[in-house]
Amino acid sequence: MKKLLLSFALLVQVGFAMAADKNPYMVVQVRNDQVKMFQQPGTSTPIVETLTTADRVELVRKWNAHWALVKVNAKVGYILFSELTYLQNAPQEKTLAKR
Repeated sequence: MKKLLLSFALLVQVGFAMAADKNPYMVVQVRNDQVKMFQQPGTSTPIVETLTTADRVELVRKWNAHWALVKVNAKVGYILFSELTYLQNAPQEKTLAKR
């Protein structure tokens, strides 16, 4: 009985930990300014928004070899995958300890 209760408590904790992740998307950025986000994966479809490098772009998933499904400012659309890059992290200071 104790094992059953312990297992249940552990399962509940894991469930709460997973539910706390409200943003499952990877945050990326566009490589250049004036990148167009399209309604469908194709350049002949309507433009949803024009993006700059300062915009927060959430990568929902890679659609195919050329297109990515993204979310920007609560709008969902498609961007050429080649126009996206991962966020550049600020370089961390390296400290060398002498012994």
